[in-house]
Amino acid sequence: MKDRAEARTLAGDAYAVIHRAIRSGLLKPGQRLRFADLQALCGMSVSPVREALVRLTAEGFTVSDDHRGFSVAPLSIAELLDIVGTRKLLEGEALRLSIEHGDSDWEGRLLAAHHVMSRLPRERDDLPTAIREDWDQRHADFHRTLISACRSPILIELCEKLFVRADRYRRLSVSVPNQSRDVVCEHERIMAFALDRNADGAVAALKEHYQRTADAVERLFQDGAMVD
Repeated sequence: MKDRAEARTLAGDAYAVIHRAIRSGLLKPGQRLRFADLQALCGMSVSPVREALVRLTAEGFTVSDDHRGFSVAPLSIAELLDIVGTRKLLEGEALRLSIEHGDSDWEGRLLAAHHVMSRLPRERDDLPTAIREDWDQRHADFHRTLISACRSPILIELCEKLFVRADRYRRLSVSVPNQSRDVVCEHERIMAFALDRNADGAVAALKEHYQRTADAVERLFQDGAMVD
């Protein structure tokens, strides 16, 4: 039992390291993944690395080829639009239900989550085209809090998976030049509608927020900055 628990822990640690490397862009879309390189990156043997890759493949972050092994999943406009469209449907409904059922405790948590996020800059000082990790965590907390009162654990789980799946595209959106958007105001607008119990306004603002990110990333593809 102890050996199995340790194996699961190692596989979980390997998953976290590889997943973070994919999210940060250290491992590029379409890059072939060599076990020797991943073992060095994780500081582990091949078994936990292989288990981590199986999990990452199931979640859509890597792909498996019988002949070539594993590689980082490519990015594409088709996947981007699929993720965004599905998020609009599921998170829009989750937000609507959360506004309907949320109590004063939910309102307080939402205000607190937004306050903490708004106190941090989104972009790194040393690399303005990259997201700060502390802001990114607070951003995730804010979006989770928005839908946390929907009373559907299954819906929350599905929304969480989509949030994680959208992460690589969200990080790309920061690097798009000449953006005419104010992310701080977008979040404030969603929160204000939610606290006013204006479900239609909140859902519309949330969908617009996601669409703006999709539009920014789509411009990267159209400008040839990404390979579709």
